[in-house]
Amino acid sequence: MSRRKARDITFKYIYSSLYGSCDMDDTVNSILTIDDEEINTLEKDEKDYLEKVVSGIKENEDKIDKMILSKLKNWTIDRIFKIDLAILRLAIYEIMYFEDMPVKVAANEAVELAKKYGNDSSKNFVNGVLREIIKEKEN
Repeated sequence: MSRRKARDITFKYIYSSLYGSCDMDDTVNSILTIDDEEINTLEKDEKDYLEKVVSGIKENEDKIDKMILSKLKNWTIDRIFKIDLAILRLAIYEIMYFEDMPVKVAANEAVELAKKYGNDSSKNFVNGVLREIIKEKEN
């Protein structure tokens, strides 16, 4: 399996936590213990990635959301399409906290998730927010 597949599965669980009554810790615990074909195909490093990202987003959610909102005018987190929010949280976590992750790879993968799961404007929205965050990080 690949990082892309692990990222896809991770995105799904970040997204599901936005609608669920469980918190991110419960989500990680349930992800790794359910009998699900996708989860069962994950290798150890992919499960480690999933755990690291989900728990890292939980720990840094306020910082990540502030980064998102700093790039939007007159928006609240509740106004952002939940799929886009889940993708942005995942990508921003990778960009800011994964030293070995090239920022352009994280951004490209986020746009691919937006194309796959989002609506017609998702890819442009995600790309625009991430472009501004990357610019700020590089300066």
